[in-house]
Amino acid sequence: MSTYLVPVDFSKTADHAAKYAARLSFAMENAKIILLNAYYVSEYESILPTPDMIITTDEHIADEITRRLEALEKLKLKLLEINPQAEIEIYLTRETLLRSIIDRINREQIELIIIGSNGKKAKDESDIGSNAIKISKSSPVPVLVVPPKADYQSIRKAILACDFKKVKEVIPMHALKNILSKHTLELLVLNINSGHTIDSEEEHFLHEMLKDFSPAYHYSDHPDMIKGIVKFAKSEEAQLIIALPKKYSFFESLLHESVSQKLTIKSHVPVLLLKD
Repeated sequence: MSTYLVPVDFSKTADHAAKYAARLSFAMENAKIILLNAYYVSEYESILPTPDMIITTDEHIADEITRRLEALEKLKLKLLEINPQAEIEIYLTRETLLRSIIDRINREQIELIIIGSNGKKAKDESDIGSNAIKISKSSPVPVLVVPPKADYQSIRKAILACDFKKVKEVIPMHALKNILSKHTLELLVLNINSGHTIDSEEEHFLHEMLKDFSPAYHYSDHPDMIKGIVKFAKSEEAQLIIALPKKYSFFESLLHESVSQKLTIKSHVPVLLLKD
């Protein structure tokens, strides 16, 4: 069974990611979606009033839990309209978002976390979207970040962007094989280190590591790495960009939210943050 964990906060961004998950599950057999909503109330909130002079009482918490459960059920119905065969579980937790995600991953085998990224408009803002990189940094499973402009398409072509440096440390082969084994797709490896001398030994290692996937190799000469990747993905009509946020990887810079936000907002396809 393919199990997708989708954190939601009832924003437009999170709803978009959930609908993407439903369409993805439709393409997979025996799929399960977990809609997770985290409602954490600190002990201080039950003692100190908010700026609106409202104290979070037990009655208020109970009402909020009821409202959130109803919203989760409503979203579940929307997803079942997309994929009536999907198994969809709603899960309301009283822990913080990150702890809720990690706890759920420790309880069962999650294949993928699917998160929406924030758009340029304030109305699209999501607390989950703004924490996408923090979640991917802490998550032991791959995180798929769905940009606001990304509509689901069957994954036929994926871009793996790397700089041909320390490839043995950077390429998460186990996770990569797990993803590629479940999708018949064309893999394009994009070298974003053009203009600099390529280490022939590292290039050889990379070719050997990826030979089972028969990838095509391309070289970017765009001065802006992020724009170069997005432009290449668009020109090749790819449905997925694979990023490697590991030590030594140029994508380690994705751990800085500004760079990540730039990539996901500019990208028209989802970005898979992949690590072993």
